[in-house]
Amino acid sequence: MIKSVEKAFRVLEGLSRADGPMRLSDIARANGITRSNAFHLLQTLQELDYVRQAEDSTLYEATFRSFEIGAKLLSRNTLVAVAHPFLLRLSEQVPENVMLNVRDGLWNVVADRIESRSVVRTLAYLGARAPLQSVSSGKVLLAHAPASVIDEVARSLVAYTARSITDPDALREQLARIREQGYAVAIGEVNEDAKGVASPVRDRHGDVVAALSIAGPMNRLGEDTIAHYVALQHDTIRRIEAAWANGWRGDAAPPQFPGQASVARPSSA
Repeated sequence: MIKSVEKAFRVLEGLSRADGPMRLSDIARANGITRSNAFHLLQTLQELDYVRQAEDSTLYEATFRSFEIGAKLLSRNTLVAVAHPFLLRLSEQVPENVMLNVRDGLWNVVADRIESRSVVRTLAYLGARAPLQSVSSGKVLLAHAPASVIDEVARSLVAYTARSITDPDALREQLARIREQGYAVAIGEVNEDAKGVASPVRDRHGDVVAALSIAGPMNRLGEDTIAHYVALQHDTIRRIEAAWANGWRGDAAPPQFPGQASVARPSSA
């Protein structure tokens, strides 16, 4: 690995995650490098238009260049285009964040999302990454990942909250249940106040290629609500998979599928 490239990417990733512009000294400290090294890396990133100095200050912040690259990659994913109108429809039926997620190595990545209309909601942004084992969609993707991926995750479990799974055997048991029941639930494993439920999206060959998730504050997702959301997810996923298999690209009116069962709302949350 070329160390200078690694350091540059770590600086860029740190700026992207920051709540606001950062001082040179803080950037150096966060990355374990000297101020001089940090300055030269920032100068290079500025020349490439990945970093800029905040207006009228010596603070540094990331530009949207990285987002542009990510957006171009997502635009090549036909599933994202196909699924988007169905996510919109689902978001009208639930008061929580609705997300389409994909696996990138050992990470869950939000490929598309419709944000909750509720005043009180959990944070969800396009491109957000989380360890596979820590969120409902990641659990679904991990449950259907190759054994080598599961083994690698099991060897490097980290406790982000008191609810995080740190026992490899417990993780494997959970993944087996997810495969059997067809959905996953995550309760406060990254954000202690958040809860999510996710179900797998398959391609025409039956392989799991994405996960559809609904996430929100823990107090709004009781057992009855979770069961209702799973039914809505499976209903939505059937529509997405059919449209995708039929070659629909998202640039025309969504196809209608006769015999689509209606899903009743739960009597209590």
